[in-house]
Amino acid sequence: MIKKGQSILEFALIFIIVTALIMGLLALWSWSKNNILARQGEFESTRMQAGSKDHPGEPAAPFVAVPIADGRTYLFK
Repeated sequence: MIKKGQSILEFALIFIIVTALIMGLLALWSWSKNNILARQGEFESTRMQAGSKDHPGEPAAPFVAVPIADGRTYLFK
């Protein structure tokens, strides 16, 4: 009879602990979901619009390739 009472007591304690952990994880998940939504909204409101440059499609600084002057091959060193 004492073994049965001990197992019921252990089950009740573990059930309470597991329930508290699950509730804590759900609260953390809900908080993080709401926090990400609020932060993403603030971030989107401060972003520059895509294509807001004067000449879209052109780089801001032109790319100039520098030729190799010494004639050596730099591939597969």
